[in-house]
Amino acid sequence: MDIVVRGCEGDVGASVVVPEGGTEIAPGAFARQRTMREIVLPSTLTVVGDEAFIGCASLEHIVLPEGLKALGKRAFRNCTALADVVLPSTLDVVTDQAFSSCTGLKRVSGGAGIYGICTEAFAGCKKLVSCEPLHYAVDIGERAFNWCIALEDPGFPDEMVFIGAHAFRHCLALADARLPVHVEYQADNAFQDVLM
Repeated sequence: MDIVVRGCEGDVGASVVVPEGGTEIAPGAFARQRTMREIVLPSTLTVVGDEAFIGCASLEHIVLPEGLKALGKRAFRNCTALADVVLPSTLDVVTDQAFSSCTGLKRVSGGAGIYGICTEAFAGCKKLVSCEPLHYAVDIGERAFNWCIALEDPGFPDEMVFIGAHAFRHCLALADARLPVHVEYQADNAFQDVLM
């Protein structure tokens, strides 16, 4: 039986624990909970809906549990205090704008099962230094890391399928990055304004 967490009315406070058995966080369930600093998600969680945590400006850290299969669009967009994210190996795609404008985000770890990072997934994460899923992803969408000016050499896989337009635009710290050996399609401006 699927148990959908629909959120709550009013301020949830600084710390939230979603009980075991919950399988889905509904779209917008915790949107704009400005005082929530931490949330503990159950091991039974398989889906985080669109905009589930959008605008949670005080949220500092999130561990997405193993078993999570779907992360909704804009799920954590504008979570400006978010500094650290741990992705499960069961997730295969980081969706459109999932973490965009998380201006405090410094590190994304895990994500060994990820093959795709979609449009603007991490765009505007200006403090992002390390993004481990880039070790595995073979499909990078348009503007996926646009304005991630601190992003260092992620250790791209040797072979990639797609790198979209402006995917790494203004990623100034990538200047000395080792690029993939073979890319089936790379937009001419994928690394625009990166001095390589």
